[in-house]
Amino acid sequence: MATSAATLSNIIVKLSEKYHFDEDKALQFLATQELLPKKMIPKDNKSDSPWASKKAQDVAEEHCITPRGNGSGKNGKWTLADVEKAMEKPSKEKLLVSPNALNLANENKLSLLGKVGSGKDGRILLKDVEGWISQEDDDDEDINISPRALQEANELGITDTELSNLHGSGKEGRILLEDVKKYHSTTDKSDDED
Repeated sequence: MATSAATLSNIIVKLSEKYHFDEDKALQFLATQELLPKKMIPKDNKSDSPWASKKAQDVAEEHCITPRGNGSGKNGKWTLADVEKAMEKPSKEKLLVSPNALNLANENKLSLLGKVGSGKDGRILLKDVEGWISQEDDDDEDINISPRALQEANELGITDTELSNLHGSGKEGRILLEDVKKYHSTTDKSDDED
């Protein structure tokens, strides 16, 4: 027989009076254990999440979007539309890079995002870019991967060893962007389980 929320609330009140415990803390504990009906979950537990829906949270996590500021949903929560809007905006990460190094990287379509150079405060120098280009040329011979997939793999910190063991879904086993994202999401989940 199910107990109503009102009856359960009365039970908790009576127990807190008899055994001298904080009723609010008890409700918060029971909420974390998922033992309360929705009606009884304390309001502050519901508002902990910045997401208006599970779908908005899932898409944001998939695309590494962190909510900044208020969203357009109720109580400033981030909706799916807010997440999609954030995905459209380019990230403005300031790079410490010499002009010559930047020119060479652009000529060779080499992304410098997430890279740290050998100069002062991690400044990327011409010799760093030259090294990465020659390394990329060597890697391209060994690993059949699209340039965008390689850029994403570098940004996610996926090593060349991991990439060489990955069989892509593209023509002749070419590793595509989707393969890198799928690999990263599966390794993230297995790391979390450890």
